[in-house]
Amino acid sequence: MGEFTLSEVDLYIYQVLVIDLVIAVVMISGLRFLTGLVANVNSAEELASRDNYAFGLAMAGGTVSLALMLTGAVSGEPGATFLSEVIAVLVYGVVGLILIKVGRLAQDKLILRGIEIQDEIKKGNLAAALVDVGNTIATGLVLRAVMLWVESDTFDGLLAVLAAFVLTQLMLALVTQYRLMVYARRNAGGSLQEAFKGGNVALSIRFLGNLLGVSLAITAASGVVAYDTASLPVALASWAAVTLLFAILVSLLAIVARSVILMGVHVVEEVDEQGNVGVAAIEAAVYIAMGLFFAALFAG
Repeated sequence: MGEFTLSEVDLYIYQVLVIDLVIAVVMISGLRFLTGLVANVNSAEELASRDNYAFGLAMAGGTVSLALMLTGAVSGEPGATFLSEVIAVLVYGVVGLILIKVGRLAQDKLILRGIEIQDEIKKGNLAAALVDVGNTIATGLVLRAVMLWVESDTFDGLLAVLAAFVLTQLMLALVTQYRLMVYARRNAGGSLQEAFKGGNVALSIRFLGNLLGVSLAITAASGVVAYDTASLPVALASWAAVTLLFAILVSLLAIVARSVILMGVHVVEEVDEQGNVGVAAIEAAVYIAMGLFFAALFAG
């Protein structure tokens, strides 16, 4: 029987993996306190005393988003030293946390004007919580894809992550605006924000699925466009163009598939008016499925 041995390089890599795992666990564990601090509430009171399911749902979404982002931060080649690895993971982790928060603020204050998502979550509005979950997980998916695409722990790599993040937030903003316009057209100028305020969970499920489907398609762009430090503006422009194309294709294919799967079902009446969660879940699943296919075909 052969003897199991580790070379110095193997031992160093495993030690780096342990360091990365410890940092990830600490950051995820601290999310509870950060969430309460940002929302200006006592997280234990919201979860246990008030049984605020919406707050718990939003925190769960933030945890998944943070985990997705951290998988991008810890991937790639290990640092030359333990210290350089710790610094790189911490820097990208903290930047990722800040960007997740920025994405949430952008959605709340700039894109979905007319509804204070965080205030609605404090009131226990599950529909608002699902909107927040969709946005934060979509942001986490995008950050993970960007960090894997950049494959660099340098300052230039960090700038590329920031630039790509801005571009993809604009893309997610377009998706949100599309959903706002579709709802207004289908409902005689009605407001999707007011529907979320009213607690229409079905609408928020469909919205979540649409965001996640597009964000998955965005992750696929990293497998099509090569990251090139020598011509970074061109690489970013190409990446943005491919993400836009993929987002459009995912939406179109999802509409076709949904029309077949839900043939004979009056979607507007069931979801928009009656709040049919089952029909909305099917719509959301179709969007996510299309996004997964694009990620599988192009991201690998």
